[in-house]
Amino acid sequence: MQALRLRLVYDGKGPAIWTPAPGAFGLQDKDEVLHVGTPGPSGTTVFEFSLVAKPHASSGAIVLSGDFAHGPPAARFLYLGWRNAAGAYAQRLKLPLAGIGQDLVDAAATSGRPLVATLVDHHPRATTTGANIGGTRAVAWALGER
Repeated sequence: MQALRLRLVYDGKGPAIWTPAPGAFGLQDKDEVLHVGTPGPSGTTVFEFSLVAKPHASSGAIVLSGDFAHGPPAARFLYLGWRNAAGAYAQRLKLPLAGIGQDLVDAAATSGRPLVATLVDHHPRATTTGANIGGTRAVAWALGER
């Protein structure tokens, strides 16, 4: 098992239909708590977190686990979530972790640098009935700066 530092940068506007409130946007953990990120350059939000990487027992592929890893072992993902005033989700986005393989885990461990991905989401959409369109958004993970 290897500890793996990750940094997710959100560069977006949030849901099309949503009223921002303190603590209502964040990286969701397994208990459905939203962890607020820190302000980054040019209005981005930065989330720093850790996961554990270990080889899958039968396939040898990397399995990521920890407080922020959702889904089955072969298809782990992160959730970015926005809550409305009543506390229900206004929108959630799934960000697959499938692009993180042994080569990136090894490079991060050797260099002491985190893996970084940026989600650019400047054009939020909603249905004609007023529901935000969430879904899966692909991100590319790469070795970042310390």
